[in-house]
Amino acid sequence: MADDHNQRLERTASAIEDLLQMGAIRFPNEKEEKAMLSAQFSQVASNVMSDMKITGGDNEQMMKLMYYSLLIFMNEYLKMPKALMIAFGNDLEKNRETMESGELVTRYVSILTELWTRSRSEQ
Repeated sequence: MADDHNQRLERTASAIEDLLQMGAIRFPNEKEEKAMLSAQFSQVASNVMSDMKITGGDNEQMMKLMYYSLLIFMNEYLKMPKALMIAFGNDLEKNRETMESGELVTRYVSILTELWTRSRSEQ
């Protein structure tokens, strides 16, 4: 059981590192250990939120918001080709459970959703 917990912790830490490297999240300063969404990612998520007409939202809506925001962020800020991101998104929606990348994206989306929710509750 401790091994399972350690593996989950390592996978989460690795996902946080990936999101930091992508520029989707940041740490406000070196002394604070609390991550937050980057300004660029927050802007994308806000735009997607208004397009989706989400007001409050349940967890499923928030996960979907962060998923679409991540794909758009990867296209706009990481300069991934739009056709590739559309194909990737389509593949994920059809086969997420059988794809290793589906597990990674789900982890990224969970972290982004948590940070988005926390930032909204602190305002």
